[in-house]
Amino acid sequence: MPPLVNDAAYNISRLRAEFRDRTIESHFNRHQLPRTQSQVRLALLFCATFYVAFALTDVLALGPGNDALVLLLGRVSVAVSALLSCAMTYWYPHSVRRIWLGASVTEIIGMSTFMLVVLYRPDETPWHAMAISIMALVVYLYIPNRIAYALPIGIVATTVFAALVIYQDRLTETELVTMIMLLVLSNGFGCMAAHRYALIRREEFRVQSFLKNLSERDPLTGCHNRRYLQQELLNMELSRARRFRLPLAVVICDIDHFKSINDTHGHAAGDAVLITFANLLRSLTRENVDSVIRYGGEEFLIVLPETDLGGAVQLAERMRGALIGSGTEVAPGRVVGVTASFGVTAVNFALVEQRFAQELLVDTADRLLYAAKSSGRNNVKALEFYGRESGAFEAHKVAA
Repeated sequence: MPPLVNDAAYNISRLRAEFRDRTIESHFNRHQLPRTQSQVRLALLFCATFYVAFALTDVLALGPGNDALVLLLGRVSVAVSALLSCAMTYWYPHSVRRIWLGASVTEIIGMSTFMLVVLYRPDETPWHAMAISIMALVVYLYIPNRIAYALPIGIVATTVFAALVIYQDRLTETELVTMIMLLVLSNGFGCMAAHRYALIRREEFRVQSFLKNLSERDPLTGCHNRRYLQQELLNMELSRARRFRLPLAVVICDIDHFKSINDTHGHAAGDAVLITFANLLRSLTRENVDSVIRYGGEEFLIVLPETDLGGAVQLAERMRGALIGSGTEVAPGRVVGVTASFGVTAVNFALVEQRFAQELLVDTADRLLYAAKSSGRNNVKALEFYGRESGAFEAHKVAA
C-alpha cells in the first residue's frame, strides 16, 4: 500500500515523467498493471497482424523469390516475438519488468526487420519514411513501455534509417533534408505526447491516492480509520493468515481518564495527547506490516500479522511502559502524562480452521480492554482466541 500522500513522496520527475520515489513508482506500475497488460496484448497483436500482412507488398515489389522469403521470415519473427510478449503477460501476470522487456524486444526486432525492407526495396524511400514515422509514433504512444526504453529505440531506429537512405543515395539534397526534418518532427511530437501522457497518468494516480488516503485515514493522527479496518484491512489479514495458517493478533488500547484531560486542559491539549499516543504506537510497530487504527475517540486498535499472543503481549507491555515514560507538552512548561489500558487477543490458524466473523476477534479484544479498565487501568489483559462465539475466553490467563 502506498504511504500517506505528501508532496515529497509523490513528487514527479518532469524529465523522466516518473515518481522520484521508487516505491511510489512501483506502486503506480502495479496499480496500472491490468490496464498495461490489456494494452500490450492489443497493441502487439494489432501491429504483428499488419506487419505480416505487408508481406504481400514485398511479393508485389520483389516477386515470389528469395528476397521476398527473407523479408517474410523477418516479418514472421516480429509476429512470434509479439505473441511471446503477449504470452508473458499470462505466464508472469505480476511482473511489470517482463512487460517492458517483451515490448522492447518486439520493438527492436520490428525496427530491425524494417531496415531489411529498406535495403531490399530501395526505390520506395518516401513510403519508407512515412512508415518509419508511423512506427516511431507507435513505439512512443501505443505499445506501453517506459519512456526511458521507448526513446532510445525510436531515436536509434530513425537514425539508422536516415543513414541507410543517405547510403543508398536515392534522394536529392532537398528531399533528404525534408525527410530528416520530418523524422525529427515525428520523434519530437511522439516523445512529447508520451511524456505528457505519462505525467497525466501519474497525476491521476497521485490524486486517487490522496482521495483514498482521505477515506482511509484519521485526519488528526494519520492512522487508519475504523471504516478501513472494517471494510478492507481486517478481512484481508484474516484471509491471508487463514490461507497460510499463520497467527494474527489484535490489540485494543485506550487512554486512561482521557475525559479529565479535555476538562482540565482543553480539547487542543487532548488532541496533542492523542497525536503523541498515535506516534508512539506507530514507532513501536513494524512499518508496512502492522497497522494502527484510530478505533474511536481515544481508543486505538493494532493489527499484528504473523504475531502470536506472546509476541502481542510483549508489544503491548512495551507500549504501556513507553507511554508512562513519555509526556505531552500542552503549553509552555506544562507537560501532561497519561497511561493506557490494553486488551490483547490472537488466533493461530495452524490450530483454528473454522471461519468466523471478523467482529468476534475485535469483540474479544474489546472485552479484554474492558476487563483491564475494571481491574484498575494501566495494565494488559490477554487471552487466546479460538474462533468460538461462546467460550471465546479460555480458562488460562496469559497476562494480567
